[in-house]
Amino acid sequence: NTYLQNIHQQTLLNQLREVTGTTDVQLLQQALQVSNGDLAEAVAFLTEKNAKVPQQDEATYYQTAQITNDRYISVGSQADTNVIDLTGDDKDDLQRAIALSLEESNRAFRETGITDEEQAISRVLEASIAENKASLKRTHTEVWSDSPNPHDRKRQENCPVGLKNVGNTCWFSAVIQSLFNLLEFQRLVLHYPPPARMQDLPHNQKEHRNLPFMQELRCLFSLLVGSKRKYVDPSRAVEILKDAFKSSESQQMCHQDYRKFRDTTVFLLIGLELFLKKSYVESLMYLIYAYQYNKELLAKGPYRGHDEELIAHYRRECLLKVNEHAAALFETGEETEVNTGLSIMNELVVACIPLLLVDEMEEKDMVAVEDMRNRWCSYLGQEMEPNLQEKLTDFLPKLLDCSTEIKSFHDPPKLPSYSTLELCERYGRVMMSLTLSRTPADGR
Repeated sequence: NTYLQNIHQQTLLNQLREVTGTTDVQLLQQALQVSNGDLAEAVAFLTEKNAKVPQQDEATYYQTAQITNDRYISVGSQADTNVIDLTGDDKDDLQRAIALSLEESNRAFRETGITDEEQAISRVLEASIAENKASLKRTHTEVWSDSPNPHDRKRQENCPVGLKNVGNTCWFSAVIQSLFNLLEFQRLVLHYPPPARMQDLPHNQKEHRNLPFMQELRCLFSLLVGSKRKYVDPSRAVEILKDAFKSSESQQMCHQDYRKFRDTTVFLLIGLELFLKKSYVESLMYLIYAYQYNKELLAKGPYRGHDEELIAHYRRECLLKVNEHAAALFETGEETEVNTGLSIMNELVVACIPLLLVDEMEEKDMVAVEDMRNRWCSYLGQEMEPNLQEKLTDFLPKLLDCSTEIKSFHDPPKLPSYSTLELCERYGRVMMSLTLSRTPADGR
């Protein structure tokens, strides 16, 4: 019995240390003793204890790894958790939320997480779309303010907690809510251990800035799990990020990268949808631009874009299909069909070949170009009408040009506007179709 009790107490100590960031063993044991082993009460005790600690210098702040921000001071007077606070930001929520976050994250992690995660993401996306529609109805001069009616601010049962828009922060809400609903990521954040010793502090300025953000993110995730409010205020986390991107130029670049990634995704989505429908001529330009845009994103970092090999594979396959279609039109001998086939070759295939030749390291692209050229060179020496022979003689030098210079190219196709939910659903269906239709030969 004593052995089991010791194990149980050590488990509680570990959980309490992970949630609160407190590393003082004596203080943790005192909290458990005062609370008679109740984890929620122990968290409340430590939160109140931390609230009484005077402001420390930066080194001590990280060394003790305790939350000392004034906005997290426990009010302690609201014994009834059903009472709705009209006064503060999230002061009364944190104690309850942190304790609940342990139970919730551990429960979700023990299960498969797939069904819960998909349902959570779906609810967040639906709520986001509803909020976007509501925000469109507001004029630019209107500012989001809390409703004076406390019941309007109360979280509805089983509804996810939202993030308050504190001024052009929809980008922050979208990213944080998406990450929060990745259960493994959520668990890692909730159990994030801040550096406990001075020598563990990073000297790199960027990493040093990440410490307070991670602690703030852990508090925010705890509130998203356990708050009784409909939404919580992410101002502190937003401000930390804004400090990292102070210049308007860097903010503009972030928006440009986001726009390019979204456009790349839509190009890829439409291109693959058309490819699966065997509309290869229509699909080609979408896949070409998906690859080019994605290449620009990956040049800024390995995780900025989509899988380059995936896009390259379908770009290459689409070009081969278009080439074969044009050759089949040429073989009919009908003037209209022949002209259509040569037009497709000149405007699409010949124009795109330099894009495949630019990177000589991609052997599969080089082989594909040779296959396309050999397909047309096979007509040499065959008997055909003089007018066809003349057109073939005029066309082949263009196809066999080894220059990598892009002489002329189409403008990017105009992209339709999709909601985030629709984009996610269609992208998921396309990827599922590719998975079901893949063959060992293509290796995808």
